[in-house]
Amino acid sequence: MGSMLDDQNDITSNEEEEWYQAMQVATSAALPMVLKAAIDLDLLEIIAKAAGCKLSPTEIASRLSTTNSDAPSIIDRILCVLASHSILTCDLATSKDGHVQRLFGLAPIGKYFLHNDDEMSIIPALTISADKRFYECWYHLKETTLEGGAIPFVKANGMHLFELAAKNDEIRRNFNNLMGNLTAIVMKKILGIYKGFEGIKELVDVGGGLGTNLKLIVSQYPQLKGINFDLPHVIKDAPHFPGVDHVEGDMFIEVPRGEVIFIKWVLHDWDDDRCLKLLKNCYNALPEVGKVVVVESIAPELPMTDNVTKNTLTFDIFLLNVLDGAKERTEEEYKALARKVDSQLLNLFVVLIAIG
Repeated sequence: MGSMLDDQNDITSNEEEEWYQAMQVATSAALPMVLKAAIDLDLLEIIAKAAGCKLSPTEIASRLSTTNSDAPSIIDRILCVLASHSILTCDLATSKDGHVQRLFGLAPIGKYFLHNDDEMSIIPALTISADKRFYECWYHLKETTLEGGAIPFVKANGMHLFELAAKNDEIRRNFNNLMGNLTAIVMKKILGIYKGFEGIKELVDVGGGLGTNLKLIVSQYPQLKGINFDLPHVIKDAPHFPGVDHVEGDMFIEVPRGEVIFIKWVLHDWDDDRCLKLLKNCYNALPEVGKVVVVESIAPELPMTDNVTKNTLTFDIFLLNVLDGAKERTEEEYKALARKVDSQLLNLFVVLIAIG
């Protein structure tokens, strides 16, 4: 039987844990900025190139173009933060003279913060979220909540995101890189479980960006002809992929005809009225036997604390900041949109949950 002192210690311990958790939430803005600095300094790349050998801050600093004698100490503090969030590993090593130093290696999730050629990097997501033009949005969320009017992104930048992307090469490049890399990660999962592209001859990807969706789909189903459909300023940056034709146009006016219409991460960018217009155009572009495949993150009815739910709801509030009427929807909300277009569309409507 425990004593009253034990019970009191448990209460104190619980209160301390709650306090530290609250402090972590209150100061959580520091982590992405520290990580961005580490990436800008190439610290993770230097560690990764060590081929499994762990490096000290002094060894890492020696690979940088710096004359700052404090660089090893600053690097050590940066890397300690990343290690505490499981982005890096850290061990202690004692030299012959008794000096103790930290040695850092790359943890499993650290690979997603490397510049690599396999499109698995999520550095573009960090680049955008830490960009001043996006970060400034958060300062307008209270104002938008109380007063309505323009969304936070417009209040901060004087124009909508897609307008800015059409005019600003840096924003457009970062946005395209983000969508391309996230697409590669999610599409590989989808192609591993969804077999609905078998036997299909023609697939239209509406709002397909640079064509990464179709590149991956056609590589697995080479009999398929892919039509990548997007706005002119997007298509002009799209590279050539075998089996993929890039077509310019406006999805709210007309969608190219195809046996299957594929829409990934597009509907969540728009309010219900625009979604209905787009889905109606997709429905009209289908042959008698066809289907619409929608890939979206599905918002939960009840917010839980798992990582998938956190990612979905964080992205939902990001959408609220940057796009008019944009939001993540529940599965039932997507089905309701299909019913409003045509009662038959629900029978041709496939919703795939994007895990990522």
